[in-house]
Amino acid sequence: MSAARPDLAGPLAAGLLLAVATPSAWLPFSGPLVVLALALVFAVLRDHRRPLWHGYVLGCAHMAVFSWSVHHVLVFAWAMIVLLGGLYTLAVHAAVRRLPPLFAPLGFGVALAGVCWLRAHMPDICYPHGQPAQSLWRWPALLGSVAVGGEPLANALLGWLGGAVAALASAWRTGAPTWRSAGRGVATAATVAAALTVGGAMLRPVADGGTLDVALVEPGFHLVHELDAVPPERARARVDELLAERLLAPTRQALATSPPPSLVLWPESSVFATLPVEDVVASDARLLDLRGKLPATAARLLLGVNVRQRVDAPPTPAAVLCELPGARVLSHQEKRCLVPGGEFQPGVRWLPRAAAEWLLTAFAGALGSLPQCEPGRELPPLRTADGVPFGALLCYDNAFAAPAAAQVAQGARLLCVLSNESWYEGGAELPQLLAMSVLRAIETATPVVRCTQDGWSGVVGRDGRLLADLPLAAAPQPAARTLRATVPLGAGVPPALAGVRGLAGPAAAVALLVLLLAGHRRPRPI
Repeated sequence: MSAARPDLAGPLAAGLLLAVATPSAWLPFSGPLVVLALALVFAVLRDHRRPLWHGYVLGCAHMAVFSWSVHHVLVFAWAMIVLLGGLYTLAVHAAVRRLPPLFAPLGFGVALAGVCWLRAHMPDICYPHGQPAQSLWRWPALLGSVAVGGEPLANALLGWLGGAVAALASAWRTGAPTWRSAGRGVATAATVAAALTVGGAMLRPVADGGTLDVALVEPGFHLVHELDAVPPERARARVDELLAERLLAPTRQALATSPPPSLVLWPESSVFATLPVEDVVASDARLLDLRGKLPATAARLLLGVNVRQRVDAPPTPAAVLCELPGARVLSHQEKRCLVPGGEFQPGVRWLPRAAAEWLLTAFAGALGSLPQCEPGRELPPLRTADGVPFGALLCYDNAFAAPAAAQVAQGARLLCVLSNESWYEGGAELPQLLAMSVLRAIETATPVVRCTQDGWSGVVGRDGRLLADLPLAAAPQPAARTLRATVPLGAGVPPALAGVRGLAGPAAAVALLVLLLAGHRRPRPI
């Protein structure tokens, strides 16, 4: 008599445990649970009695919990993340359920890495959050493999190890596979992971010991909520008040110290100005809202504004480097990776007109406007007054390996992330984006300084350790907060194996396709 088909308790439990291990604000030290969570995921997906849609439910449960803070922006966007995100776990289910037992744990790791890379790079709907490697951001010593093969390799190793642990548990419970075979599988996965972790740490290039003194200003307000609280005719005055109280005043205090910092950071969208790129390149651009309002100093101010490539072009979010006190823009960098929904409307061109208009109206109501931005170009690193080269990453640039790697390849010794995450009103987005900064630091062996609107602001060392931070506090905060830190600089060259890191994700995606095709081949009749 055949066993009854399992219910949904297993997929839901696996999805929720994986969500608990994913970076969040409510259970911050659960990262190592990711191996046990992946073991449970593997056990569920390898159960031949389960239909494929159980894998879809598992993926939806995971996405629903760790992406919950997106509902503050737009419930529809959160629902789409959940419904579309479940398809990636469905693909893993289809890829691994028919694999031979000996190769199933490794195949699971490869398939997991492939779907994570695809989800992060899917045109129009890229969503790089919630990857297994991000769970270990508080334990960067365990992420040395990221320096070898980037985030995809670390994801594959965690999946392989979780699958091997699940196979060992199955051997203990049922005797299939054999205990000896399962034990060898765990030992092999653990040995390979340990070797790549240690080897990755050895790839880090030697720096010259230089440091840079920086000050980060975290203003701590949600602009839309601030403007909703005043009459429309008071909106401009309220913006000016916030600029004076939350950015200019704490910056004056930081610059009054002896010695002052070499670099002061404000977050993305600090000043509402759109500058023509030709004026910036010609050094003719000035931020009039700041001119003469800060003391004369050798310090440079890095902040977020918009630039426009052409007169008729949409704006591009940018980081501009200003001299003081004249607020003349010395140089800039542009945002390469735009946020779906927040800076462009994904998939609207493929929808029926009525549906497209409804979606655009919903986004406009949630965000207070309907931004349609243009992605920026890769530009050379910026420089402090002392000539230290550094790269600027705007918000979502921090979520992907390529922008950070390109800046370090051009000599950047520090990466500065300017971000505005107040839209999420706390929740898992804030630690997830800090976790991504940890991975960028390890991939490039370069420190990362994060300056955000309301958290999580901090300094990540070139080895991925969190060196300094402002305690996590979502807007509204009663006042601005300032973090002063001396940052050990990177070597200004990327670690070896840059080509391997760049190819690891696409290679995993191709391997996933091979597994899917192999899993759907019909056996030849005897």
